[in-house]
Amino acid sequence: MQLCVNRFSTREQRTQMGFADKLNQLTKKAKDAAVDHKDQVEKAVEKATVLADQRTGGQYHDQLGNAEAKADAYLEDQAQHQPPATPPETIRPPAETEPREKPPGTP
Repeated sequence: MQLCVNRFSTREQRTQMGFADKLNQLTKKAKDAAVDHKDQVEKAVEKATVLADQRTGGQYHDQLGNAEAKADAYLEDQAQHQPPATPPETIRPPAETEPREKPPGTP
């Protein structure tokens, strides 16, 4: 009978899970920021593509164009799948617990 030995202690497992959770949170924040600033990201990708194309003498022009198109498609896809921003909750005054006083002269 062969026993399976756990290579990690529970503390190491918690650390790994915590790290994975943190990476997932950071990934979501990055995606949200990219969608929120889509125009700026598109301009930056375009500038990077032009600069890389110039520095490589056009040798990788097609590959750079494909990468730029994929980046733009990714941003579009993320924008379509992002849930709409939820409006802030309306703050309502607390319900009155005591009856209002009637103005003078009212029955």
